[in-house]
Amino acid sequence: MLAALAVVFVLGIVVSQAWLSSDSDGADQADQGSVGEPEPTPTTPDPSAVPTTGTPGTDPQPMPTASGSDPAPTASTPETDPDPSPEPAPATPGPSPTPVYVVFDQDPPSYESALKSALLLAPDIFVPSNCMSPLPHDDLLPNAPRTYRYGIHQGVDFQCFTLGHPAVAALDGRVVVAVGDYEDPDPDDRRLLLEIGSHLKATPPFTLLSLYGNYVVIDHGLIDDVGHVVTVYTHLEEVDPAIRVGLPIKAGQRVGEIGNRGTHAAANGDYDNDPHLHWELHINNVYLGAGLSMEETRQVYTTLFSDSLG
Repeated sequence: MLAALAVVFVLGIVVSQAWLSSDSDGADQADQGSVGEPEPTPTTPDPSAVPTTGTPGTDPQPMPTASGSDPAPTASTPETDPDPSPEPAPATPGPSPTPVYVVFDQDPPSYESALKSALLLAPDIFVPSNCMSPLPHDDLLPNAPRTYRYGIHQGVDFQCFTLGHPAVAALDGRVVVAVGDYEDPDPDDRRLLLEIGSHLKATPPFTLLSLYGNYVVIDHGLIDDVGHVVTVYTHLEEVDPAIRVGLPIKAGQRVGEIGNRGTHAAANGDYDNDPHLHWELHINNVYLGAGLSMEETRQVYTTLFSDSLG
């Protein structure tokens, strides 16, 4: 009986020790979990990564993406836009060319105003040609009809009948246009050009310029109590070699030789037929005598040339 009790007592002790050991292991595991997660195992750094530098205590900047775009900003680095590139300064516009022939929507000066301008210019003006005086002939004066181009004459024709006569500058000034290499069109091309006027019932400025042949334009500047004065010398056989755009010219200086370039005869290859100087005088972009009757026009030009033509 005593032996049996001894066995039970020993077995009880063994079981009790096993239970205490198992409970102690569980408590240790619970205590470890309450302290924190275990430290992660260090990883081997990526050899392709480039080390970054920065202020201690801040996160390193992320590497650029494969696409080349900028990485997203981090909390420690505020997003800022780079300074915009300065815009280039606007280019300074170059000088605009001055038109040779300008048509303004304006009323021509009155007869009294045109006569006054002629009177003021008369003492200084040189007759541009020594050929026949146009004053007695209506067809050679401004405002005469020019039906072949559906327009009117804007200048004075000095008929020479033979080659070799000079055209000279009427006043001191500066050359602004000098065309000395004109080539006359053939008769068919000339006819097509003139047909433009038949549709418009007027001569366009560009058509008129093409009928000038070799020609020179002289700007005489602003003349007191008269205005801005410009003269035109057309149908020249040749332009004097001394005439160059931009150069000054004196009254009476040779402009070129009078011919018939730009006319119907020249288009047919006849350069000896009817040589004459077509000469124009413009004041403030309107030819002298515009809008006047033929008798008024004659009186204006008689006054203009009163000291030179009889």
